Amino acid sequence: MYKSIRYYITIALVLLFIACEKEIEFSPKEQSPFLVINSYLSPDSLLKVGVSHSVSIVEKLSNNIVGDAEVKVYENEKLLETLKYDAVSHQYIGMLKPSVGRKYKTTVAKDGFSSIEATSVIEPAPEIIKCSIVTDVLNTSHANATITFKDPSGVRNFYRLVVANVDEFEEKPDWAKNYDWTGGYWIGNDYINYLVGADSTDPNLNGSSAAGFFDDVPKNIYNIFNDDLIDGKEYSLTFSYSLSNHPEANNRTIIYLQAISEDLHQYFRTLSAQYYFGEDPLLEPIQVYSNVKNGGGILGSYNANKLKINVDDLVIVQE
Repeated sequence: MYKSIRYYITIALVLLFIACEKEIEFSPKEQSPFLVINSYLSPDSLLKVGVSHSVSIVEKLSNNIVGDAEVKVYENEKLLETLKYDAVSHQYIGMLKPSVGRKYKTTVAKDGFSSIEATSVIEPAPEIIKCSIVTDVLNTSHANATITFKDPSGVRNFYRLVVANVDEFEEKPDWAKNYDWTGGYWIGNDYINYLVGADSTDPNLNGSSAAGFFDDVPKNIYNIFNDDLIDGKEYSLTFSYSLSNHPEANNRTIIYLQAISEDLHQYFRTLSAQYYFGEDPLLEPIQVYSNVKNGGGILGSYNANKLKINVDDLVIVQE
């Protein structure tokens, strides 16, 4: 919010000490490369694990995807499945889906690297009680939403809000004939699915709303929060987002309220801070959280309750 203030201070300090500038040679420490995994467990998806290896900052970044590792998944310490590598998605994919409440451990082994492992448990999906969405008559491409959910008492819970627009066409329009997007865009021949940003002044989603003038708080780009302020209560979360603008399509919004693992919450929180503070030359690099033993990356989990809303059915209000 007040990031520009820090930059003005940085410029002033650079000008102050420019006469004392001295070049220091960088001598990187010798460190063996290590394996990295990225995996998000969900009861709605097959087991999937992406594996790569670390690259030194002085090396030229090249293809560091690992496609010849042995990847195993254990359920409550019992071997569940050995995943197979898929060269199209660059992931190791299984035949089974994980279950709620069970502990899953993923191990990765490859010649020349130390073996790594990580564990995660899928939490129950949040209980959504009701939802209301309205648009402004003067700006019908913008919606204001409120979802009310029940937080379980006595345990610490972590959440993430995700909003996506889905545009369904009778057939792929001419302007999109040359595109074959995946990973959140064109999924088939007749619809497009993409994430949209959700803005909120809710104190659970927006930590900067309570910041002072000289505080510097990263934007919550992943819309994550915990239940420190709402433990055991029914809570109404308010936010706004942009609707789709394809008049020739059937436009829908899907709102996901995810229960996420604490490790995934920590990973997103530190990743946001790295994006935000990474350009500041006066700060030490932000260490992104990892729960992988002997390696890097994240094994997290999420479980979503979702709402599908037809945009044509939204209530338009005069403000």
